[in-house]
Amino acid sequence: MDLRYHPLFERWLLALAEADEEIFGEVMALLTALETHGRDLDDERREESHPVVTSRYDMHALRRTPPSEAAPYADRPPVLRVLYAICRASDGGEVAVVLLAGDKTVLGNNWYPANLTEVEARLDNYCRQHPGTSPTVKRGNR
Repeated sequence: MDLRYHPLFERWLLALAEADEEIFGEVMALLTALETHGRDLDDERREESHPVVTSRYDMHALRRTPPSEAAPYADRPPVLRVLYAICRASDGGEVAVVLLAGDKTVLGNNWYPANLTEVEARLDNYCRQHPGTSPTVKRGNR
C-alpha cells in the first residue's frame, strides 16, 4: 500500500529518530508492515493494527505494544499508537495517510478521544491540500 505522511507526523518521526533509535526502528518496522500488507495488517490474527471505531473515517492505529510480528521486542512502554487513515486515490486505488502518533501509556484508551478531533482535522486538511486523495467515510457516518 502506498504510504503518505502528514508533515506533522514526519516531524514527530524525525524527533523520535534522534531521541531513541530502538523505538524508531520498531515504528519503522510497523510502517513497513503497513506498506507491505495494507489492509491485511488489520486481520484479527495480527497485533500490529486495529480500527479506531470512534472515527467517522476509515481510521486505524498501528500498535507498538503489545509485541507483534513486525515489532517482536516491543514489550515495555512507551505504548505508542500511530494513527492512519485509508483514503481513495484519484487512480481508484487506496493509500494510507499516516497522520499522528503518540504515547497512550498514561491515558490508556482515553488517548483516542483526546486525539481524534486533531487527527480528523489533519486528514481533512491533508485531503484539501492533495486533491487526488479523499478520505474514506465509514458507512452510516455520511
